[in-house]
This record gives sequence, structure tokens and C-alpha cells, in this order.
Amino acid sequence: MSDPSFISFAGVSKSYDGTHYVVEDLNLDVRKGEFLSLLGPSGSGKTTTLMMLAGFESPTQGEIRLDGRRLDDKPPHQRDIGMVFQNYALFPHLTIAENVAFPLSVRRVSRAEQKTRVKRALDMIELPHLANRRPAQLSGGQQQRVALARALVFEPSVVLMDEPLGALDKRLRETMQYEIMRLHRELALTIVYVTHDQAEALTMSDRVAVFSDGRIQQAATPSELYENAQNAFVANFVGENNGLIGRVVGANDEWATLALSDGSVIRGRCEHGLRAGDEAMLALRPERAHIAGAQGMHADEHSNVVRARVEELVYCGDHHRVHLKLGPRDALVVKVPNTQRHALPQAGSTIDIAWRHDDCKILAMMAPKSAPAIEPTTPPSPSLISTAPAGAN
Repeated sequence: MSDPSFISFAGVSKSYDGTHYVVEDLNLDVRKGEFLSLLGPSGSGKTTTLMMLAGFESPTQGEIRLDGRRLDDKPPHQRDIGMVFQNYALFPHLTIAENVAFPLSVRRVSRAEQKTRVKRALDMIELPHLANRRPAQLSGGQQQRVALARALVFEPSVVLMDEPLGALDKRLRETMQYEIMRLHRELALTIVYVTHDQAEALTMSDRVAVFSDGRIQQAATPSELYENAQNAFVANFVGENNGLIGRVVGANDEWATLALSDGSVIRGRCEHGLRAGDEAMLALRPERAHIAGAQGMHADEHSNVVRARVEELVYCGDHHRVHLKLGPRDALVVKVPNTQRHALPQAGSTIDIAWRHDDCKILAMMAPKSAPAIEPTTPPSPSLISTAPAGAN
């Protein structure tokens, strides 16, 4: 990948009332050819960020640049950006070929060139045989492919996707995830993708920016987010996490020691800045812990060990979920692979749970912001991008 600032947000903030910010002091670079997902709960600022890049919203402060050129003062149709919405937004009275050709016709591309590009776009999504059908005759997955082809047919420099798979069932959603990944790889597209589904973001993205309260909490590769969360919000939002709260009893630049409510003392990796006496969260993935003594798994000097009571066992096909109680208030979940080579503990029994020091992280707690602003939930019409010629004023 080349220039790290193909898309650049510099000090961008957005407020609708002049007091509360939906997006606050956003600084973010997107590389050319990168697949970046904006991940976060509803109202976290991710969709407003996408809408500012598309041109449907204007920043209150800051600058947005694309390939070095400022976008803030340009309307959507002059930004060379394709957009895919969750609701497909296809024209029901037009054929599939006419829908895909629409962005070309409003840009006054010749009919011969339109025909060539539409055929190429329909071949790309593997639906050339449906060119003469209307949207109502297609399945949800097929309609979403057509919406994707329409966004790509005029060869935009960037493609924005706002929860594009949210209306699909699980199987179709997974199929479309791989379809979008294939197109990203084959066409070297720059994609900015909004989702609240952390599994989708981890699966598809080169990098993920995690939003909360209008700010990016961490922007990193999927593996870095999962293995090395920078704060408690990221650890809890990305993947499944055992978040046990305790008090720091010792810390340096790399390691910290945490006392839990039941008296257990845990050692783990940490971020800079933790001090003795701070309240902190132990972040531990359920698959990283194991039942001490099971399948020859024993604790050593590099392991944490806690005593816990088995509350419930849940069968999940490829694994069992063992729900445990640690002291009077803390709960813990351990995933045990379904290998049929070991006995599971009985509900009500007390067992030792162990994990390595470097398989957990001790993180500072995040104080919530007061009075968060409300992020708009209704997207603008996609026709604002595609219905005006590229040179229109």
C-alpha cells in the first residue's frame, strides 16, 4: 500500500446543536487500497463519519481530504465516491442493467461505453443472466450484488458501505462478505465500511477503527484489536471477553498485578499509566483459559490460577461453555473444545482455572462521557450521489 493518507480526517468534529458532539476531534488516515471498517455501537459516530466523507453531512470543524484534495466544500456527486446502502436503493421500474447503468448515464457516458461497463460490472458480480429482470424478481443477496455493481460501475476512487449486509440472513450475509472481500482484492478497491457487527469487521477488514462516544478508541488490524486491546471498551466490544474488575496492587511499563474481589491475585500484560490503587479490568478471552489438570494442562510459574465454582455447562457443538462463579460477584466463562477425550466438570463442583500471564491484559477503566449527542439513523437518498453529472454545480 502506498500513501498512508489517501483519505485523511484532520481534527474533524460534528455537532448538531453546537454543544454536544456526535464526532469529536477525529484524526484518521486511510491508505489507498485499504479495507477499513468503522465499528461501534449505535450512536457512536461511525455513520456520521461515513456521511461526512460521502458529503451528506458537513464537518463542524476540521478537514477531510481525498488524495490530497479537500472534500469539505464539494457536493456528493463531485467526490468520485461510490456508495452502498443497507436497503439496496435500487429503482424498481428499471431493469438490473438500467440500474447499474444509471450512474453512467447521469455522467453523460456514451451508450456504447455504458453497455461495455455494465456488462463488465454484471460479470464481476456473476449476474449477467439477470440483466433484463427487475429488482423485485431478485433475492436479497442478488439485489445487494446489483447495488454493489452500481457503486463500482463508474470506477470511483473510494467505495463507502453503510451496514450493507444488515438486511440479509446469516448464510447470505457470509456469502456476501466473501464476495465483497473478493472484489476488494481483485479490483484493489479502497473501501470504508460501517458495521456494528464485530465478527464481520474482524473477518473482512485490513484495519478496524473502533468508535465509542464520538471518538476512535483504537484503530488497528483485527488481530491486534483482539489480542492487544488498548482499553476496557475495546476488549469488551471486540470479541468475547471475561472482564473481571479488581484493584491494581503493582505495575510497571509492561506488567501489572491485580487483586480480584475474591482475593485472587492475577498477573498480566498492561498499558502504560496504570498505578497501584487504580481500579482496572482483567481482559481474558474464554478460549485462553483452561481447566487445570484437564488433558494434561497444568499450571506453572507463568500461569494465573483461580478457584471457581461450576454454575452451568452449555453444549455448543464444537465446544462446551463452562460458566463459573469466582467469589461473590465475578463470573467467568471458559471454552472447552469438544474433543471427547476428557471428562467435563460437574455443575456445583469447585475446580481450578488457569491461564498464562501473557494471555491476559489488565486495562484501565473508561469513564463514560456525559450527555452523548444523538447520531442520525436515517440515511440520505443515494440519488444525491449518482443523479447529478460529475461536473454539475
